[in-house]
Amino acid sequence: MSYESSVTDFKQSATQNVRRGARVSGVKHLTSLARPSFKAALTHWLRHFLRVQLLAAVGTLVVFFATATSGASDSGPLQMRARIIATDARMAVKPHAVAGSGAKFIRAPIIDQLPGLYNGCEVTSLAMLLRYEGIRVTKDELAGQVRKASMPLVSGSGGQILQWGDPNQGFVGDMREFGYGVYHGPIAALLDRDLPRHSLDLTGSSFRTVLSVLQSGRPLIVWTTIHFRPTTDWVTWGSPDGPIRATMEEHAVLLVGFNKTTVFVNDPLTGQAAQPASLAAFRASWIQLGRQAVTVTPPSAVTGVRARS
Repeated sequence: MSYESSVTDFKQSATQNVRRGARVSGVKHLTSLARPSFKAALTHWLRHFLRVQLLAAVGTLVVFFATATSGASDSGPLQMRARIIATDARMAVKPHAVAGSGAKFIRAPIIDQLPGLYNGCEVTSLAMLLRYEGIRVTKDELAGQVRKASMPLVSGSGGQILQWGDPNQGFVGDMREFGYGVYHGPIAALLDRDLPRHSLDLTGSSFRTVLSVLQSGRPLIVWTTIHFRPTTDWVTWGSPDGPIRATMEEHAVLLVGFNKTTVFVNDPLTGQAAQPASLAAFRASWIQLGRQAVTVTPPSAVTGVRARS
């Protein structure tokens, strides 16, 4: 029996039952109306469905291998590696992390940089900080407003970066495609626009100062690595301002808490609030990334620290 005749028999049987006053609602009822015809139609549909799924799986594999083999030019290898690193970071996180005993942490809003801003951890962390301060702003708005580095990517035949922008001057690359990131200066400048005279750039300070600001009730944007530990994966490229030494594991998060052994961060990459990390390892990675930290706080809240004007 063909699929079309099965459907025809099914419709006729259903119509006859309805006309006789049978109540027809839901799959269970429809199955009981014309079991032989419905079974044949269902079998045909399942076979078609499995064929479609098989073709989709084969197509995915073809695209994957084509992408992997074509990565020998431009920025392909670095982009693929960066995506794998980010995926590993998201998968490695245990959900529903809870701050340990004695921890001091701030319940700041959590915003996920994905989907949309694959490389937008810095502006997403800034959006979380501004939301905590009561300013309604989106990560996409900030992504369009942060300064951009003007130097385009120049890569070698093996995919290595030869020349690119300076993250101290603006965002390097494309926030939604292949990019690197941006450092404290442009983020603090963007913060100054929304909170004039209350942007506090703590870059270069001690980690003790960072924790004292956190203890005073203000979360901080800090620069680290995606694994919250030191990295040995570094590259150097030329820029209009001189050589830039950077790691593709660069990451920015909102620091919201700590205890004697652990720090807690709102991680825009995993979308998890109060995510725990080893304090010692986190501090070491923070030092590697240049001791960068930006926050919002009244000038009198921290002794010896001046607010940006």
